[in-house]
Amino acid sequence: MKSNIPVIDTHKYDRYFNAILTPFKQDSLEIDEDLFREHLRRYTRDPDFLRIGGAIIVNPEAGETFYLTQEEQDSLTKITLQERPKDMPVFSGFYGVSMEEIISSALQTKSLGVDGLFVFPPTGTMEVGVAIDTAKNPEIWTDFVRAIAVATQLPLILHPAAPRTQQWGGSLAVESVRMLVEEVPSIVGYKFIYGLEHASFRVAQFLRSFPRHVAILNAPVAEQQALVLGLVDGAVSGGLNFMKEPIVEHLLAWQAGDMKKVKKIWSEQVIPINSAVYDDHSRLHIHYKIATWIRGFIPHPFMRPPMPPPRLDEIEIIFKAIDKAGLSHISRSELNRTYATKKKVLESFWKKLRVPIEIKA
Repeated sequence: MKSNIPVIDTHKYDRYFNAILTPFKQDSLEIDEDLFREHLRRYTRDPDFLRIGGAIIVNPEAGETFYLTQEEQDSLTKITLQERPKDMPVFSGFYGVSMEEIISSALQTKSLGVDGLFVFPPTGTMEVGVAIDTAKNPEIWTDFVRAIAVATQLPLILHPAAPRTQQWGGSLAVESVRMLVEEVPSIVGYKFIYGLEHASFRVAQFLRSFPRHVAILNAPVAEQQALVLGLVDGAVSGGLNFMKEPIVEHLLAWQAGDMKKVKKIWSEQVIPINSAVYDDHSRLHIHYKIATWIRGFIPHPFMRPPMPPPRLDEIEIIFKAIDKAGLSHISRSELNRTYATKKKVLESFWKKLRVPIEIKA
């Protein structure tokens, strides 16, 4: 089986990938493709983003891919491929529950011309989702990713979310990581979402010792210790949707050896915003959308159910952090005016499904 998978050993995908959000229209949860294109151009036409090796992952978890149709995903992928500079790689998420759905979605996504695939965890039963022990059962993830690799023959970046444990945080045990990179040689990048320093460093050091290059792609972006130790090759992060400017400036300052500027940006901008956005991982993608809305890049922060609507208390915390960091943002009056449309926006979604659910204002 292993011989049916291309061996990819390259630094080509050592990039800072923005896991790009999906904007909806002003008064609904329908995709605004024109606004998506506009948001995308903040990256594809930004010389500094290109200088740091910026790239795009379309249809990531931050883009609410689990709740988009295949046709909607395809449309967003096509727009991204139209807008990207020719040397910018585009990876795309895809989704299904059964293996038939997963492979079908992966092959459909491949047919559009993407450079590679962004692989979400297997979902469905407790054995592969909420109860998986990735130290004792490394074959579950490996068999899953191997099937995608054999079917598509494309480079793969993994989104290795797993049930949170004391030893491994919110990601895969090193036993699963080892089997994956040994058995699936088309894995070119691994997103780091451990949330525990000791776990992150152990897996990063393992990948550095592995004979084939697999990119260490951080999230959040540009963590200081990882940069100091050389244990980072890029990133996969939804944080770039709302915090591009300080992250890009920080990385350029790091590359230039300007440690005074690095420290200033990190302490005065990145840390305050990260502290507000990443304070509750159970609401992380909700926070991404709140922050992107507060920056003025999307018209509202509401997401398709079953994703819950944002709360005013968390909006206030993120608004204050963005304001304190000196980044541009919408006014408080606009914030209040938009939040007041929550009932209308969410009820339009349920009305379309012919389910008369009343939303509290």
